[in-house]
Amino acid sequence: MANFTTHISYAAAASGLLSVLCLQVGFVTPNEALFLAFMGTLGGILPDVDLQHSYPSSIMFSLLGIAMAFAVIFTMDRDISILEMWFVGLCVFTGIRYPLWTLFHRYTTHRGSIHSLIAALFATFMVASVTHNWLGKTAFVAWLLGLFVFLGFVLHLLLDELYSVDFSNRRIKRSFGTAMKLLDSRKPLKSGIMIVATVLAWYSTPSAKQFWDTLVSKETYQIIGARFLPQDSRAPTTSTNDLKTNR
Repeated sequence: MANFTTHISYAAAASGLLSVLCLQVGFVTPNEALFLAFMGTLGGILPDVDLQHSYPSSIMFSLLGIAMAFAVIFTMDRDISILEMWFVGLCVFTGIRYPLWTLFHRYTTHRGSIHSLIAALFATFMVASVTHNWLGKTAFVAWLLGLFVFLGFVLHLLLDELYSVDFSNRRIKRSFGTAMKLLDSRKPLKSGIMIVATVLAWYSTPSAKQFWDTLVSKETYQIIGARFLPQDSRAPTTSTNDLKTNR
């Protein structure tokens, strides 16, 4: 199994390169490109959120606590005092970071249902839904953010499988096959809950038609090809603007 440093380094590198590509072909703004890189990196450590004494678990629940605290504060009546707002925000953060964190780890097992491709899809749908419905991102950008989380998540699973193979001694460790899986067959109930949660998350996502039309468009890959190498950097600006307009 790859360690935390390996996972976050590879995820950050891969998502950084892809976010630059998205920026150069006109998919996103510079700020959105940074958001893409961040979400891809986050996806790269997400499968280890069920490992209680680990950095990913602490980071994820801390970020979730902070995000929910601000979400609650921003919906509160502005007539209440600053001290009351601070108190409510602190209570929300503490409740998520500690009691919810403890409850979560009581009912999860490392390399279980969360360490699977179904969980990767669940994370993708949740990110697309939250960033569109709560943060006001366009459907295209929301799905792009979800895709980056998915790619980071799958990269994590692949690295764990690769680290299960000892190439020097030409042997396969017992952990091989436990990382890259569709779902956890050892825990059918938990896997069933994950499948149901994934379907419900999918129902809350925005339309993906524009996203897929752009992703499979011949024009998209013509622009990438035109901008990929230094001597071909002068891509037709009309094509890039068309992509922006289509979103």
